[in-house]
Amino acid sequence: MTRMDGVRKWIFPSMMLVAIGFLIYFGIRRHNQSRKGQMYIELKAIQTPNGWGYDILANGKVFIHQNVIPAIPGNHGFRTKEDALAVGQKVYQRVLANEIPMVSVAEIKELGVYPDTTAHPDTAVHR
Repeated sequence: MTRMDGVRKWIFPSMMLVAIGFLIYFGIRRHNQSRKGQMYIELKAIQTPNGWGYDILANGKVFIHQNVIPAIPGNHGFRTKEDALAVGQKVYQRVLANEIPMVSVAEIKELGVYPDTTAHPDTAVHR
């Protein structure tokens, strides 16, 4: 057996290994490119010093941090976890629809969410 016969014996397996490597690389690359346009959005209630709030996460990172009731004057947290999630759900739906993620005072009232005004009666929301 000559030296050339030994080299020829390894050429085909080496070429196959390189070809398989390229197929795996391009397969992974294509899979990652197809996922680039996708985003995982999550709504999560959070406890705050003023009561409750919510975070909206995009791919695991905080996208919106809302620790007070939006659109209401003052620094009032949500009374309950359910109140925070009700408003958060409305904002979450707007994020998914690519709309401006905000709520109005009327929408807050419509959801039945009112701040605890016992500490600050001058900022009461009229029902």
